[in-house]
Amino acid sequence: MTPFPIRQGLSRRQTLGLFAGLLAAAKAGPALAQGAAATPAVALSAKVGTGLYEIVFSRTTGLVHVAAAGSRGNSEGAGILALDPKTLALRGTIDLSEEPAFGLGLNDRTGILYTTNTRSGSVSAIDLKTGKTLAKMAKGEKAHVRQVVADEEKNRAFVSVPGFRGAPSAVWVIDGAKQEIVQVIEDGLGEGVSALTLDAAGNRLFGASLATNEVVEIGLADGKVARRFPSGGESAINIAYQPKGNRLFVTNQKSGTLTVLDAASGSLVKSIETGAGALGVTLAPNGTVYVTNRGAGTVSLVDGARLEVIASLATGTHPNTVAIDRETGTAYVSNKARMSPRGQPPVEDPNGDTVSIIRA
Repeated sequence: MTPFPIRQGLSRRQTLGLFAGLLAAAKAGPALAQGAAATPAVALSAKVGTGLYEIVFSRTTGLVHVAAAGSRGNSEGAGILALDPKTLALRGTIDLSEEPAFGLGLNDRTGILYTTNTRSGSVSAIDLKTGKTLAKMAKGEKAHVRQVVADEEKNRAFVSVPGFRGAPSAVWVIDGAKQEIVQVIEDGLGEGVSALTLDAAGNRLFGASLATNEVVEIGLADGKVARRFPSGGESAINIAYQPKGNRLFVTNQKSGTLTVLDAASGSLVKSIETGAGALGVTLAPNGTVYVTNRGAGTVSLVDGARLEVIASLATGTHPNTVAIDRETGTAYVSNKARMSPRGQPPVEDPNGDTVSIIRA
């Protein structure tokens, strides 16, 4: 194993959560053995930290990595948690208590994890093999950085800066060899471009605009907006590009829908109801589309060919992000906890700050 673990050990709460999840999985064992494994199901859930946000699976380390930002006003214990992909046991932590991470983007070829540090408006590059921060990058003062998308083939990364409250959106382009921001794309983006997805073959990005309910196409050769078209729903929040079929999948938070768009024409192929607060969207190698429904507390599995919901599974209080082990097809879900009002102590939430394993 790599030198990744920097701080090891399970807290009492984490141990109890893990034990409960393992017990549930053990009880389900006979049913799975009798052929129920073909039915999508939550195989395990465990409490693993405080203030969970985005999650990734790394081939480099063979581990699941999730951002834990700590509680509101208290970043003690914040870091990148490394979890065993089978048991969700804590294998190590990269301490980020001085500057918590929220969004994660992984270049698995180089083993570099990019984090959006929303409170400081910066992006960090972390070597997962050593746990060391290689660089911290920023443009301007406390930009509202949200998402990172890595381009493994060309060793670059793209950061979305939504630019709310009248400020324009921006996309930072990071050179992965230098770990520097080498370009800032702003012209024509408008407000609220919250998420990005890469069409590597077409050398272009698509962005989802939360403010205008549009998809924005950005050419990377010239850094200019080529066109924009409707997302097909309200509050377009995240987006994923599927090369096969040249399609876009957009989650629309207010609509509670996943909209499927033809990337060539920009036309709506289908709008699919998934659940209240549709948020994250992740494409699996087998064509399944995973959608986290923050308000509903579920993750919907959508057949990417038939464009129909296969299952909607309760995973935790506020499902946030899904990561896929592309070899096994196993899905990992980060579930955020219920927030207490400002100035109030944290609420006890047994189904929040958990990670769930989905087998389909």
